[in-house]
Amino acid sequence: MSFFSERWSELSQAQSQHYSPTRTPPLLRVRHTTEQDGTVLGTTVIKVEPDLLPTLQEQLMRESGVVARRTTNPYEFFRVSCGAGVIVAYTSGKIVISNDSAADVVRRVLSMVSRRDKHGLTVGSDEAGKGEWLGPMVVGAVALTPDQAQSLRGWGIMDSKELRPEKIRGLAQRVRTGSLAHETVLISPKTFEQRLRELRSEGKNLNDLLAWAHAKAIGLVIEEVPSDLRKDLTIVVDQFAYTKTRERVSRVVDLSLVRLIQRPHAEDNIAVAAASILARDARDEWIALKSRELGIDLTSLSAQEVSTLSFVDEIAKVSYIRKLL
Repeated sequence: MSFFSERWSELSQAQSQHYSPTRTPPLLRVRHTTEQDGTVLGTTVIKVEPDLLPTLQEQLMRESGVVARRTTNPYEFFRVSCGAGVIVAYTSGKIVISNDSAADVVRRVLSMVSRRDKHGLTVGSDEAGKGEWLGPMVVGAVALTPDQAQSLRGWGIMDSKELRPEKIRGLAQRVRTGSLAHETVLISPKTFEQRLRELRSEGKNLNDLLAWAHAKAIGLVIEEVPSDLRKDLTIVVDQFAYTKTRERVSRVVDLSLVRLIQRPHAEDNIAVAAASILARDARDEWIALKSRELGIDLTSLSAQEVSTLSFVDEIAKVSYIRKLL
């Protein structure tokens, strides 16, 4: 049977899942750091493009109550006090803000100075669980207008690998409520192994499965986008297999009508970062649900322990475990 048969298309579409947590997310919290003068840093983190920092600094200095302070290391681009708070911008584009009122100022200034995307709508996709033996592989896709992208940036949306697990859920809910469209395609461990075997029998590999899943998620999102907004569409994917991804995406959208961008470290694009968060949240939720169902905290088990369970293929990618043992 061909890997890309209609039967599997129907099966995989049935596995495309939405998760709708109801908790209202807090601001992104990070570990607190106390400066020598007693200032506590670490309340809010926002990520921007590094080349936006000079303009941001210039505009912040025009704000009432903002005072320049001396930077403390070569990695800081600028440091200012803002009322009772402190704002530290790093050359990487990461901005650490010490309290909520200063964070509000930064978000307001960013809304004024951030470059508007010269394109219209952006669809980004990213995956979670590709390299982990526990749980499913999930691909998320998110469609954002320039205004939505800026709003999510202000709430600390960034690559999920940079975020602590307990912050993913709240930010995922912000993505769901703050995006034009979003989808996740979840491939369970058992299905993952089955499809990977089929692919290898056809001379293909994991990248073919990834390319299909990305294209599937992107296609589902584009279907939700109003037709008038599809006229100026950019698709951004983290580069892993250029030709395979392009061929797969071409099956769900006419590439002559959109811009398809594949590049390394695409997670610095807000749509891709948002998709990364949704994918990781869906994977985490799947593992949590399975843990409750089985009465076992799956995250506490080692690969050796999982390999002895009768239902190992239901919760883990068996081929990955074999390589570890």
